[in-house]
Amino acid sequence: MKHKTLMLITLASFLTLSCKEQTKATEENKEASATTTPDSEMSATASQNEDNGDLMADMNKMMDKVHALEKKGIADYDLAAELKEHHKGAIAMSETQLNSGTDAQLKQMAQKIKDAQQKEVDQIDRMLDGYDDKAKDYDPTDTGSGLGKAMMDNMQAMMKMPDMDGTSVDRSFAAMMIKHHQDGIKMAKTIQQYAKDTKFKQMAQKMIEDHQKDIQELEKWQSQH
Repeated sequence: MKHKTLMLITLASFLTLSCKEQTKATEENKEASATTTPDSEMSATASQNEDNGDLMADMNKMMDKVHALEKKGIADYDLAAELKEHHKGAIAMSETQLNSGTDAQLKQMAQKIKDAQQKEVDQIDRMLDGYDDKAKDYDPTDTGSGLGKAMMDNMQAMMKMPDMDGTSVDRSFAAMMIKHHQDGIKMAKTIQQYAKDTKFKQMAQKMIEDHQKDIQELEKWQSQH
């Protein structure tokens, strides 16, 4: 026990020292940059980092809301509620691109995605109103099998962030929207497998097709830039 405690104290000391060294190095780099980088470039870089941060904040906010959803144990309701928050994440990221991005093609895509996702959010809202009197049809606490496991797997996949070089809002938007759509396709396939409502399954199929087209277009943009 003493040996284990000593190891923990040593590790804590090491991490504290590492953090101090990293902070010192970061401050030194900032000072060096301030003496060699023109004010206009520094402002542009700071603006890009802030906007990229907004995109990441959009994604994190969406994941937090999905994770915080209270499951009712009604498959269609829980899947629809999760999908709604996921769509709202795409809308927020699209708005960030429209406000802060520079590439005309990506701005056009962002507007298209925003409009499509908002339309489906409106559809989902109407669906959710009709599920209040439904009986429970699965156990949301069972994350080891069935729908509970599928939704947990989707959430874990959502938490894996894409690699981004952070050089521009445009590049970050493309990378994050591809990831968002890939996660959306997983969710849509879960809907097709476990949902009861035929129209909901049809929406999921259309979503898969639309997301695949968007991903191809975004990947093409990435290859050209």
